[in-house]
Amino acid sequence: MNLRRTLATVAASLALVSALAACGFNYPTDRINNITSGANDRDGTVNVLNAAIVSKQADLGSFVATFVNTSQTQQVSVTSITGDGTAVGQVAVQPFPINPSGLVNLADQGGISVQGTFSLGQFVTLTIAYDNGETSTLAVPVVADDGQWAGLDQATPSPTESPSASTSDTSSPSASSS
Repeated sequence: MNLRRTLATVAASLALVSALAACGFNYPTDRINNITSGANDRDGTVNVLNAAIVSKQADLGSFVATFVNTSQTQQVSVTSITGDGTAVGQVAVQPFPINPSGLVNLADQGGISVQGTFSLGQFVTLTIAYDNGETSTLAVPVVADDGQWAGLDQATPSPTESPSASTSDTSSPSASSS
């Protein structure tokens, strides 16, 4: 009887070890996964989350994203945003700080006006530079100003474009930290 109990305990232990060994590490369910239309970059001190160009018309839109500073001690500022030159060139952006452990949501600030040769459904490569020397490069989708993105395109055409090219009469805001 004692032998049976010992064998049952050993068998149960082996089954438990096998089950736990099969768990492993680095499975997709162990990683952050945001289901969204926007692009994400989590490779540097600043995480860029849900980045998109929201557009009501071709060639003009508002860049929106949430910037999260993962440093607990150092403020980091966005200094420039540039495109790959084919769809978008230099984006006019006033540098803005992101406080330590803080975030800046451009959607709350009205976004940053972007002009180029792009249309809905395309991806535009943007590179974001920070004052700490790091950069983030993302393939940012161009999405329609509706659904979850409704009301976020507040871009206005540059003075060289005709005023009738946009129905919005708000100016391009500069972002500030929250």
